[in-house]
Formats: sequence, structure tokens, C-alpha cells
Amino acid sequence: MRSSLPLPQLITSIFSSLSQTNRRWTLTRTLSSDNPQDIHGQLHGSATFSPLSSTDIKTTTPSSDHRPTVDILYHEEGEMPRQLGMGMGMRFTKKYIWRLSENGRISVWFAKVGREDEPDYLFHEFDFHNTGDEKELSDSQVDKATFVAPPIPPEWAMRLDPHAAVVVTARGNHLCINDMYRTAYAFLVRPESGEVLSWVSRHVVKGPKKNQDIVNLYRMEA
Repeated sequence: MRSSLPLPQLITSIFSSLSQTNRRWTLTRTLSSDNPQDIHGQLHGSATFSPLSSTDIKTTTPSSDHRPTVDILYHEEGEMPRQLGMGMGMRFTKKYIWRLSENGRISVWFAKVGREDEPDYLFHEFDFHNTGDEKELSDSQVDKATFVAPPIPPEWAMRLDPHAAVVVTARGNHLCINDMYRTAYAFLVRPESGEVLSWVSRHVVKGPKKNQDIVNLYRMEA
């Protein structure tokens, strides 16, 4: 089943849903790498989005009218595991700026150091797909030379009504000097509104000294 919303409206609705300030996401991150010096295993934390613009985000079908760019700040934090000689209680934190542009596209930007409410440079722009089908999330459906497949969003298997939610996927790549970051997203959303119920991201990093696979699962806190 696919969402009945046109894809441009669905993208805007997803962004609007994530932008709600009363939402907090439980983050579970799984890290794997060929380098034994890298952190392996699971990290646990939380993530929030907060507005950087006072402009209302409209969820109506986009028209040819000018729409302002809207930025929101993604902020994650959590506790590092006791591993590789690290002490207990060490924290991790990261911030990105998510942007809904005037042409209705979503992009992710690195935040400036010391001025985290301002974008520094582009991480990636989303290439969205209104998938709707769990089978289309497998690696066999993806051009592995160019993209990676996202994991299945949390709660997918817990759905009692097959019409209660659909999956929308997105992907984007980023070249950092000699390291290629291939990223994939999957959002579990209500088909009639685009409200995000849970979501995932996956970063596969390949380079001369890197071969990492990082999976992030986001569940809405009760």
C-alpha cells in the first residue's frame, strides 16, 4: 500500500511531523566496522528536532507560489558504552540542520561549530520514494554501487492493520575527501496524513581506511 498523498505533499508532511517540538525520539544506534579500533555494538540515546524558523510549515499541496526555506535543528545525545578503554558515563552528542527548501526538497546540513543554528555545508539532499512495501527495502532492490538500502522501521512488524501505516524511503550520498558516505532513510508514516510513527537511517562509509555500517532506529518516546 502507498500513501494517497502526492509525493511533494507527503515530503512536506513528513518534515512537518518531525518538526513538532513535543516529540522526543528514542535512539538505538548499532555500529559495525572492519577496523577493530572503531566503536562496535550499540549506543543508546535520544533525538529531538527544534525549529530555527518561525515560518509555519504548510502541509497542503505545494503550488508555484514562493515558499520560504524552513530549517529545523536535529540534536542527538546519549551515553557511550564502556569499550576500548573509555570510562563510564561518557556522552555523545551531534547536531545537524534539516532544511525544507522552497522547491519542496529536504536536505541535511552540518551545523557550524560554535554557531549551531546556522548551516555550514551540505551533508546530502534526500531522494524520496513512496515505497509502501516492505519487500522494496531489501538490498536486492538497490543499485549497490551507488546506494544502500535502509533497515525496516521499528514497529513495522507490530502493525495489526496493514492499512495503518506505509513506508517512505529516501537516500543521499556525500563524498568527504576520500570517504564516501552512502545514506538511506525509511519513515513509517500514516498514509492519510504523513505523520511519522517511527523512522530509521543507515550510513555506510567506505574509504581507504574506513568500512563502517551505522544503523539508527528511532522510536517515539511514550
